[in-house]
Amino acid sequence: MTIKTAFSTVTSGSFSFSRLVDGRPVVCGNLADAMGSENLHNDAWMFVSPHDDDLCIGAGLLMQAAVQAGVDVQIVIVTDGCLGYCGSEQKDDIIEIRRLETLRSFEVLGIPGEHVHFLGFPDGGLTKYVGRRKAEVGEPDVGGYTGLQNAFTNSLRELRPSRVFVPTRMDLHPDHQITHNELMISLFHASGKIWPELGDPLDVPFVHEMAVYCDFPTDPNLEVAGDDSAFEVKLQSIAAYASQLQIAELVQRIREDGPYEYIRDVEFRLYSPRRYRSLFSSKK
Repeated sequence: MTIKTAFSTVTSGSFSFSRLVDGRPVVCGNLADAMGSENLHNDAWMFVSPHDDDLCIGAGLLMQAAVQAGVDVQIVIVTDGCLGYCGSEQKDDIIEIRRLETLRSFEVLGIPGEHVHFLGFPDGGLTKYVGRRKAEVGEPDVGGYTGLQNAFTNSLRELRPSRVFVPTRMDLHPDHQITHNELMISLFHASGKIWPELGDPLDVPFVHEMAVYCDFPTDPNLEVAGDDSAFEVKLQSIAAYASQLQIAELVQRIREDGPYEYIRDVEFRLYSPRRYRSLFSSKK
């Protein structure tokens, strides 16, 4: 299968998957088996990226495999890249530069531009947008309100994913930590009846996290491995961010690490006293 894009022409590769079961790796026959699904053609997966280049680094192979398996892959980019300039000549235009690079990067992975959604929050400035409040002039808004919980709740209800992927909360960058935390509480909001103007409630999707710059809090559950062709596509998608002058060094480091990615399942569940009752029950 060949995917033609405005950036390049790439050939999709093949993938293998291994899942930890009771601490032992079990080889899975395909992506559906790896995710415990019978049919992925009815699945929508929402990949949430604090910055535009995080997903291709942490899940460039997985996204290719998902596209190949017929998954409806949707991308949500949280920040606008305004702090990503590497020279004074880029400063005024870096948001538009990064936006175009992002579209090229996802085209390389086989994801069309209409599946890439830009929330437009300021790079490095997410602290101001924790929660939900009335929007001021010039702020990113949905329905007159701003804030990450407003935007994520709207995206979840609009895209209605069966699975959500996000970088681990262990990443040192505050934008990554805030994105992870705000997404998790937004899953609760999106599944309830609060804020009906943002759409209809949905069932809480499965949540998975990827590593971008820092390790997982505990061991991951899934290994994704790609062949040489798939790996080159991933590297090319990262290299699309040519405005980042350190990108060649990053591509080389990832090349040396090999064609592997790891995904960790995140259990989203509400508190119940029953879960802890046995710890304190006395046996006479």
